[in-house]
Parts: sequence; structure tokens; C-alpha cells
Amino acid sequence: MFFFDRLDLDRRFRLLRKELEIRNISNELRGWCFDSPPIEPPSRAILFGVSELAMRYCEKMRDIYLKRVLNIKPPPTIKMARGIVLHTINRETLSIIKKSLFSGNVKSGSELIENLLPLTNEIVDRAILEIEKLFSSKINEENKLRIEASAFYRFLIVQAAAKVDQTISKYPHSDIDSIISIAIPPIVERKVDGSLIGLSRELSVDIYTPFNAIADLKTGDIREFHPYAATGYALAIEAEENIPIDFGFIIYVQIEPTRLVPSFRMKYFVISDELRREFLEIRDEAYEIVSIGRDPGKPIKCPDYCPYYSVCE
Repeated sequence: MFFFDRLDLDRRFRLLRKELEIRNISNELRGWCFDSPPIEPPSRAILFGVSELAMRYCEKMRDIYLKRVLNIKPPPTIKMARGIVLHTINRETLSIIKKSLFSGNVKSGSELIENLLPLTNEIVDRAILEIEKLFSSKINEENKLRIEASAFYRFLIVQAAAKVDQTISKYPHSDIDSIISIAIPPIVERKVDGSLIGLSRELSVDIYTPFNAIADLKTGDIREFHPYAATGYALAIEAEENIPIDFGFIIYVQIEPTRLVPSFRMKYFVISDELRREFLEIRDEAYEIVSIGRDPGKPIKCPDYCPYYSVCE
């Protein structure tokens, strides 16, 4: 992944593998045990998105009740818009880089920059249009979001160009397929069918890596519940492909409009028994709320960053 330090990544996973040797992961908590508890869902008639379960802004899970039982959507916010737009930029950028390299018209990092940086406004316009269609309205703070999206796109292009040149320099006789496989993230927004464990049939995993790990891209503040998303995706991949997913990492992206260079913070973790049990408990409780239409009530104090804060208060 071209915006990571590969050496640092290798060191982190070396530590995680040691932790895994000590903690291990119980076979009964692997996704491939989808036909027996606790992995087996209460029912496969109701399927949940990973983010629906994992984003535990509301500890009482009233967001599940409002969305699934009362059919109330959370009001659009700039934070939601930023998250969706930057995810779109990430996906589109990786796609356009690969297309350019496979076309044969681009043979170096500098050519990649010359060809793709002029497309900045076009790529950002598409991402903004996509979110406006989703929200059925214009976005507040659109100019600020455009600056952030442009900075993110340009950063990704420059980083990819550097990785392409490094790869060509190191392996001068490699073909384009090898260059792409080394320089560019292997899979972005990988589709997974999570229905075997009670999750949606078309989940999108942000980044799936060859380290038996998946990465989740976050654009907001750091929250304690964020590892649940990687846990849900790991269980779904284990169920569908019968391969272990032991590690997760979260990439926190922040873009200050005054600096125009994104900064990244990383959180690495073993997708442990504890995380797996907690995620499955959330899934089962969500099923109970939806299946019998039970209002779990509000927590004693609602966090003002909850997407449903204005609905409940």
C-alpha cells in the first residue's frame, strides 16, 4: 500500500504475530463455523451491514431501532459526507491508476503524475455528485470538502508515482502486471457475501492485504468501537473463503486545508476472541430489536457526535 511505510508495516505485523501466538483465536469464533453458535446468526432472514452494527455511537443501539423499525434515516452531516467522499476518492484513484498503467501509455511515475493530476477536478466533481445524489441535497461546507478531496487525490497520485518508479528501478525487467502487484494496493473495496453469518450479501472491505489482514479507512475522530468493523469483515471473509483473518488495522486520515498534505495515524490489533464475541453479541441484540420491534430507549447521556443525536434529543 503506497501510502504506508512497508518496513514499518512489517515490524507491526511481526509484533502482532507474537501476540497471536500468545492469545490465539478459538476455532469456534472463526467465521467458517457459521453453522454453529456463537457464529451462527439467530436468523438469516434479517441481514445487517457491518457499519450498522460496528458504529456504536449509541450504546443502547437505538439507532438500529430508529433505522430498521421506524425507517428513520440519520440527517446528513458534513462528517458523513467527508467519509463517503474520501472513500470514493480512494477507490476511484486506485482504479484510474491501474487503468493508466495497464493501458501501456504510462511507463513511469512522472508520466503517471503528468497524466492524472490534470484530472483532479473531474474526479472530485464525480465524488461530490455521488454524495449529493445519496443525500438528495447540496453539501454544507462543499468548498472545504473539495479542497480536502483534491488534496487526498493529489497525494495518492504522487505516492503511487513514487512507488511505481521505485518498483521499476528495483526490478527493471518486470512486466506491467508485476509492477502493479508490487506498487499498488492489491484490492480496494473488496466485495464479500456476509449472509452466512447474518451480514449483508454485498459487504465492501476497504483494503484486503496479503498479511491475513484487512484495513478500514476512517476519516473522523478515533473511537473505541472502530475495531468492530474490521472484526465483522474478518468473520465474513472467513465464512465465505474458509481462510483465517487474524489482524486488522485502522487508517485514520486527516487533511488540514491549510497544509494540503494528508496525515495518517494507524491502529493495529489482533482480531481477538474478545472482539469477535463482542461483535456477535451486538449482531444478536440488533436482531432481537428488529425482529420484535423493541425500542431499547436512550442512554443516560447521548454523545453529540451520534448521527441520530438531533432525532433523539
